[in-house]
Amino acid sequence: MPPIKIIDTIYHKNKYDTQVFHVVDRRPEFLYERKANWLIAEDSGFFNFYFYEKPFAEFKAFAGCEFKIPMRDGSMVKANGQWWYGIEPSYLELLNHVAIGTPEKLGKCNVFTGLWIDPNLIRITVNPSNNYNKYDARSPDFGLHIIKSRWG
Repeated sequence: MPPIKIIDTIYHKNKYDTQVFHVVDRRPEFLYERKANWLIAEDSGFFNFYFYEKPFAEFKAFAGCEFKIPMRDGSMVKANGQWWYGIEPSYLELLNHVAIGTPEKLGKCNVFTGLWIDPNLIRITVNPSNNYNKYDARSPDFGLHIIKSRWG
């Protein structure tokens, strides 16, 4: 599979700060490896992590939703409240938390997904967009690179 490319950057200013979103040409395909109580995956410098913690009472990871986590060895780990999203501590100083989306996914559901990235992959965008809805086909701002924002 070819490396993931950042194809656009959006600086979305709101009342409190400026959020940064990256549009990528494909979503990462994560296959996890176990390291102690962590599951760690990487694709093209994009990372995702889960850590194991036994759920208690009604406090479960992902509200107890069941899903399978694909492992690099071809097996699957069944999650149903015990695998939590986080970052393995030895990676904390090495990675940045970012939000990404693909044009196709954003066109259907304009929600960016958070994950971790090697900061060396983030390039300085000469002419970034300020239009959070640039890829949302349902928005009147669809396709516009720059929009007038009430936050400046």
